[in-house]
Amino acid sequence: MLLLALSCFQGRTQDAAFDAVRVHDVDGVQLTPGNLPSPGFRERIAAYDGAVRLHHRFGWEVYRREIYDGGGDAVGVRHDQSIHPPKRGDPRVADPVRWIERAAHDDLLLETMYPGYVLGSGAELEVAMDVGARLAVDVSHLHLQRHAGVLSDATVRRVLGYARIEEVHVSNNDGRGDQHAPLDAGTPYLGWARERLEDLPVVVESYWHRLTFDEQRRQVAFLRDGT
Repeated sequence: MLLLALSCFQGRTQDAAFDAVRVHDVDGVQLTPGNLPSPGFRERIAAYDGAVRLHHRFGWEVYRREIYDGGGDAVGVRHDQSIHPPKRGDPRVADPVRWIERAAHDDLLLETMYPGYVLGSGAELEVAMDVGARLAVDVSHLHLQRHAGVLSDATVRRVLGYARIEEVHVSNNDGRGDQHAPLDAGTPYLGWARERLEDLPVVVESYWHRLTFDEQRRQVAFLRDGT
C-alpha cells in the first residue's frame, strides 16, 4: 500500500497539500506536521475514500503539537499513529533503554531514528526488537545510522526481517543529514521497501514541493515498479 505524506508539500496549507497528494495514483495519505491548518480539514479527510494514517505531532488545528508529557510518556496517540522517539538528552528521558521498554509495553508504534534520537543506533534498535516493540522503519534513517557507524550489517538484517514492522518510510539522503530527497536508483534499501508494498503501508516522505508534476509522477512509478 503506497501512501504520500502531507510533508511532501512542506509549508502549504493542509488543503493544498492534500490536493497535491490526491492527483497521484496512490492508496492513501499520511497526515504529518508541517502544514498550515485548514478549516474543515478533519471533515474533508473523513469523506476521503483512501487510507489515512497519522504521524507524530500531526494536529487538525495546529501546525504541530507536543505529544510527550512531563514524564516522557506519549499522550493522545492513536494505535496506528507512528511517532518519533524523543531526542537524546531530553530531560524527560533519563534512561533511553527504560524509555524503549516502557514504550513497547504501552504498544506505541516507534519510528527508527538517527543519531541524536532514541532509537538512533543499532544498539537501541536491538533493545526495541528484544522487547517486541512495534516499529515504523525509515530506510533513510537506517542509512544515516550506517553512515555514522552505529549500525552493523547484522542489525540491519535483523531489522529488515523483523516481524513487528507495521509501517515503512522512504526518502533519500547522502548519509550526512535527513534531507528527504527524492528517490533514485541509489536510495538505500529501496528494493526492500518496494517488496513491502504488498503487505505494509509504505509512506513517501521526500520533499516534492520543488518537483514538477511529471517528476512527482515518475517518483510514484519508480517506487512501485522501478520504472
